[in-house]
Amino acid sequence: MANGILHAIFKAKNSLNDISPTYHGITSFDLERKHYFYGRIDRDSDAMILDAPNFLRGIESAKGTDNLVVDFVHEAFKSLKANYQKATRSGFLKSSVFYKNLKVYKSYPYGDLDLKYTNHISLMYKNFVDKYLSINRRADKIKNFKDFIKEFLRYSLRICHYYPVTKTGFITSVHCSPFVSGMMLEVAPEHHGILNSANLSKYFDDDYFDFWVKHAAKFGFMVDKNAPWRLVFNIGSGYSSGSPEKLAGAQIFLDKVGVSYENVIQYRYYKAYKVELSNLRKELLSLYKTFYQQYNTYEKEEFQIDATGRCHRVKIKHTRQDREPPPLYGIFGPVEQVDEYWLRVLLKLRLTETKQYHTPRDFDSKVAIMIEKYRLFGRQEALKYINDLTKWFPVTNFNMKGKYWHGVSDFEHETRRKVALEKAENPQSAQYSLTGCKNTIGK
Repeated sequence: MANGILHAIFKAKNSLNDISPTYHGITSFDLERKHYFYGRIDRDSDAMILDAPNFLRGIESAKGTDNLVVDFVHEAFKSLKANYQKATRSGFLKSSVFYKNLKVYKSYPYGDLDLKYTNHISLMYKNFVDKYLSINRRADKIKNFKDFIKEFLRYSLRICHYYPVTKTGFITSVHCSPFVSGMMLEVAPEHHGILNSANLSKYFDDDYFDFWVKHAAKFGFMVDKNAPWRLVFNIGSGYSSGSPEKLAGAQIFLDKVGVSYENVIQYRYYKAYKVELSNLRKELLSLYKTFYQQYNTYEKEEFQIDATGRCHRVKIKHTRQDREPPPLYGIFGPVEQVDEYWLRVLLKLRLTETKQYHTPRDFDSKVAIMIEKYRLFGRQEALKYINDLTKWFPVTNFNMKGKYWHGVSDFEHETRRKVALEKAENPQSAQYSLTGCKNTIGK
């Protein structure tokens, strides 16, 4: 039964990929196979974060939804919508599934980084307290914030490859929503997945699908072949290094907000690793504050021997002790010592999140280089060292094309696809992705 289901899923995914139309000169978006990290990593393959408070703009939404996109996408969609209304008013699309007043059903709020990351860490905390600390009186080992960090690290290092603790790890994981970039939106309340493949067929089979794809491309948008009602802004659309004065496609709307293809990432996003140290401290301190509010005492166990020293007269005494309250920001001494402590914690987490094998000697060697960079050049140089050391993943079984380290070549992609089809009948031996981005990255 399981074999048949897996094979059916595999065949269905490939069938949908094969029937998706392609157009010369127009880039189609493929979230599952090719563009999984689009809008989440920059050209240096560094995880990036949208400067949301300064550059998000409200967009006309469907009833009951509240949607936001980055400013240049707001400009592009506004123009797309105005031009699209001409086609609908003329009756050109009357018999089409695309005959609608374009409104947004999903956008950035479905991938709000701060909210989603906080929820992710909160779930980890709940598991940490309810399950991990309940074993062998582990909770009673925590007397202060430093003890809390030690226990949380012992817990999280076991699972952080699949459930990352750092924000960089979260952004590049399967837990992060693709809407996080602010460049993606959906114009229909459709459902996703294999069970809803009929949704795709009604779009692909529509007589005006060509018009939809080409019209979207004029305004800098790509149509997702896995969800034709999803539009993704292509910041490279219309770019020509030979004729920068001739604006077309996305470049028109980037220019409207004062940026260009060359600098849009620089002025609308920032590298996640640069704020990783302060973020880690803030998150763990917040967790300890929650822990302290829930459990501000611990049980201390003492063995008391009577004056004769006889073993059978040993008594065990249990008393309740107060935990130390949450500390101020600089908890372990001077700023330099505090930074060096947290840099060690961050390095250990990132090495484990990216599943890079290292012995204690390897780790100490990396720590020595990191601390030297910190003392000579400052915090940002130490953070860059950690990021450069850990931003790559080993070549994985995850079958995805792409130009960055997370992807494989077209030839390798097709080779893996054929091998995966052969192994789909035997799930125990299958080592390749059957369901695209629904699998865990790097597993």
